[in-house]
Amino acid sequence: MKKYCNLISIMAFLVLLTGSLASTAWAEEGVASPASVVKGFAKAYYMLDDKMADYLSEDARMNEDEVDMVELYLDKKEYEAYYQGYNVSYFKMQPLNMKAKVLSQDDESAKVEITATNIRSINPLYRIVGFVFCLLDQHEVKEIVSVVKEDGEWKVGPGALDIPAPI
Repeated sequence: MKKYCNLISIMAFLVLLTGSLASTAWAEEGVASPASVVKGFAKAYYMLDDKMADYLSEDARMNEDEVDMVELYLDKKEYEAYYQGYNVSYFKMQPLNMKAKVLSQDDESAKVEITATNIRSINPLYRIVGFVFCLLDQHEVKEIVSVVKEDGEWKVGPGALDIPAPI
């Protein structure tokens, strides 16, 4: 019986090791695709996270006057929340069922269609109570985003979603 116990332990270890290596390889492979870049950008964008700047190309991020378009967008949302009497966290939207589909792609650019269902992400309790009492408003999103290759990596191009396009 002890012999089988050791064998089971070794097999469990090998299965876990193989699973973790496979998931790591899959995650690294997914980062390089235009669809995964758009998904990462969209999640940061809707959650009003300044990490969305990491997904933007240099042309999309800075305009000719060296104004950071991400900071401009986040400031716009902050002012909008203030004038409506809310905290900026009220405008955070959690994307659910996000799907990205590459419509066209060549060596330097791609067009990616993203679809998602967004709900308010004020806090987890709001989500639970809203689900139980049917208070959640769902917002459907369907956008086409331009992606360009910059320094060997895929980046989101100018005019993505509601980020002001640099002039």
